[in-house]
Amino acid sequence: MTRLFLVLLLCLSFAGNGVFAQPVLARSAAVEQIILVLWHGLDWSDIGGLQFDVPVALGLLNARSGGGEALSASHLTISAGARAVGLGGAAVFYDDDVVGKDLYRRNTGLEPTTLVQPKIAQIHAVQTASYRIEPGALGTALAEAGVPLRVLGNSDGLETFSWAALVGMDGWGRVWQGSVGPEFTIMDGSYPYGLRTDYARLYFEVVQAAEPLVVVDLGDPFRYDQYQSQLVPAQKETMGRIIAEEAQLFLKDIVENRSPQTVVLLISPHPSQASASRGYWLTPVLAWGQTEGLLISGTTRWPGLITNMDIAPTILDALRVEHNQPLIGRPASIEPLAQDEATLWLETMAGKIGFFSRYRGQVLRALVIGQILTYTAVLISLIASAALPHWAVRILQVALLLLMAMPLGLLLWDQAPLVVLALLIAVVMLKCRHTPSIQLVGAISMATALAITMDVFLGSWLMRYSFLGYDPIGGARFYGIGNEFMGVLIGSSIMGWAIVVERGQLPRHWRNAGGLLLFGVLTVVVGAPSLGTNVGGAISAVFGFGSAWIAFAGKKVNVRTIFVLVAATMVVLGALMLVDGANSQGDQSHIGQTVELIRRDGLVAMFLIITRKLAMNAKLLRYSMWSNALIVALLGMGASFIWPSRYIFWLKENHPLIAKGIVGVVIGSTAAFMFNDSGVVAAATCLSFASSTLLLLALESKHDFVASKSYIKDDGYGN
Repeated sequence: MTRLFLVLLLCLSFAGNGVFAQPVLARSAAVEQIILVLWHGLDWSDIGGLQFDVPVALGLLNARSGGGEALSASHLTISAGARAVGLGGAAVFYDDDVVGKDLYRRNTGLEPTTLVQPKIAQIHAVQTASYRIEPGALGTALAEAGVPLRVLGNSDGLETFSWAALVGMDGWGRVWQGSVGPEFTIMDGSYPYGLRTDYARLYFEVVQAAEPLVVVDLGDPFRYDQYQSQLVPAQKETMGRIIAEEAQLFLKDIVENRSPQTVVLLISPHPSQASASRGYWLTPVLAWGQTEGLLISGTTRWPGLITNMDIAPTILDALRVEHNQPLIGRPASIEPLAQDEATLWLETMAGKIGFFSRYRGQVLRALVIGQILTYTAVLISLIASAALPHWAVRILQVALLLLMAMPLGLLLWDQAPLVVLALLIAVVMLKCRHTPSIQLVGAISMATALAITMDVFLGSWLMRYSFLGYDPIGGARFYGIGNEFMGVLIGSSIMGWAIVVERGQLPRHWRNAGGLLLFGVLTVVVGAPSLGTNVGGAISAVFGFGSAWIAFAGKKVNVRTIFVLVAATMVVLGALMLVDGANSQGDQSHIGQTVELIRRDGLVAMFLIITRKLAMNAKLLRYSMWSNALIVALLGMGASFIWPSRYIFWLKENHPLIAKGIVGVVIGSTAAFMFNDSGVVAAATCLSFASSTLLLLALESKHDFVASKSYIKDDGYGN
C-alpha cells in the first residue's frame, strides 16, 4: 500500500507542476478605463451590427445566478463576483428624494451619497448560498482602493430604477457618482411604454466620464423585453430591429471614439424572456480595445466561455486594483484568434451546447429506462424456475452488453457517430457468434477507461459535448472530469483490469505492478489540478482503486482496510491542496478555491460545503432519474446473489478476481455517493459496470448451465 501512495504522490506532483498544463493565455495589457455596457436580452442575431473596425474578443457568458428574483439576481451576481440571490426592487435607487434618503439613513446609520439603496440590509439577508456572498463587492473593492466609478442610464424611465446602479453599488448600497434618472429618456409613443433612450445625452455623459469604471445601462433593450408580450409578431420584430440598430450605433460611436487605453466591455446580464423560458442562459459578451480572440477564464478553462462571476474579477484585474473581496469568479483573458475564426468557433460551440442541453434529459432518461427494463427482464428470468430459450438469453446478454457500451458511445457520439454505430454493431455480432460475455465485458470496460483517460489528458473536449458530460448552461462544472464519467471511469477500469488479470492469468507480481501503475495514473486523471480536480472523485478513486488493488494482491478487504484507505485519502487530498495552492489564484482548480474559502471563512465554509453536498444528494435521491438507476443496480446485484441459488460460491470459485473487482467497484461507488454533491449520479454510473457483469454471469450460471444439463457438474453445488 505504501508503494501505491508514493506512485500517486509522484504523479500528482508532476501533474501539478505543469506536465499536463495548457499553454499560458495572453494577458490583458495596461487599461486606464473600462466602459461596461449592459444590454439586456442581447442575442447573437444582434451581433452582426457590432462589427467595428476595432479588435474585439468574443465569448459566451453563463448568466446563471443564485436564485430569487431573477433579474436582480443576475446583476447582483456581477457585482458580487459570485452567484447571488435576487430581491424585488433591488434596482430602485434614490438620488434627490428626501424620503428615500431619510429611509437609507434610518436603515444604515450612514449619510447618503449621490445614489443609495435603502433595501441593502434585505439584499444581504437573502444571500443564503453555501458560501460567502458580498453584494456590491466590485464597488466596495474600488471604493477601498480609492478608484472612482460612475453609473449612467435609466432602465424604466419613470424613477431612478437602474441596473447599472445595482452593478456599481458598494456593499452599503451606495453609488458615489452617477445619474440614473428620467433625464436619459425621451417621450415617444412609438416605443415601449411611450419612452425611448436619449442616446445623444447618454453618449455625452459617457465620453465626459473620467472615472476608471463607467457602468452604462442602455435602457431601451430592457423596456422592449418587458413589453414585447403586448406586441403582435410583425410589430415585435420591427420594434426589436429598430431598438437593436440604435443601440448598435451608440456602441459604434463609443468604441470608435474611445481612447487607446479604454476597453469597452459589452455584456447581457440576463437573457431575453424567450431564451430564459427555454433554459438557455448563455448570452454574448464582447470586449473591444484589446486583441482579437476568444474570452476565457480560470472558472471555465473553456475558450469562448466565461461566467457572470468573472466580470468583477476581470475589471479589478485589468484596472490593477488590489482587494480582499470574496470573489468566486476569476479574471478573464484572451486566447488570440482571428475574428472570423472566433465567430465561427462561437457559432459552432453555441449550437452544440444548445443541442446537448436541449436533448440531454431525454437521452439520459431513455438510457435509465432501458437499464430498468433490461435489469427487470433479467431478474425475472433468474427468478423463474424454468430456463429461457437460448435466443431469449442471448437477447438479454446483448442488452446488458449494449448498456455497458453506452457510456463509451455517448463519449464518442459528437466526434465519431459512425464509430459508435460500428461499436454497437460489433458488440451484437460478436455476442451472436458466441464470444464469451466476460471477454466482451473486459474489452468494453478497458476501451471505455482508455477513451476517458485520453480525453481528459487532451482537454476533456469529448466530455464537453456529450449527453453524459457536464452542462455548461447549468454551470456546475466546465472542465475536467464530471461526476457522470468519473463514476464510469472508476467502475469500468476496475472491472476491466479484473477481467484482464483473470483471463490473462498474470503472475501476482505483474498483477500488483500493473494495477499500481494503472490505478495511480487514473487517480491523477481524476484528481490532478492541471486536469481539473474532481475532489469527491479523487476520494472515490482512492477508496475504489485502493480496495481493488489490495484485494487483487491477495489480502482481505476488511475494517482495517477502510482505515488505511481513509489515511491514503488524507495524504492524497493534502498533496492536491499543496499542488494547487502553489498555483496563482486565477489558475487554481476547484480544490485550491475550496482551500481558499476555508482559509478565509474557517469552519463555517466547511460546514456549508458539507451541508450543500448532503442537500444536493437528498434532492437527487428524491427527484433525479439517476436515483432510479442506482436503485435498480443495487436490486440487480442483490438479486443475482439469490438467483440462481448459491451463485456467490460459484462466482468466487470460477471468477475469484472478478468477484474482488466487484467489491472494489461497490466500495468506490459508496465513496462516490458519500463524497460528491451529485453522488447519486456518480454511484449509479460506477455501480452499473459491477451490476451488469454480475447479471451477465448469473444468466450464464443459471440458463446456459441448466439448459445444457451441466449445471451440477460445472457448479459443484447441486441445488
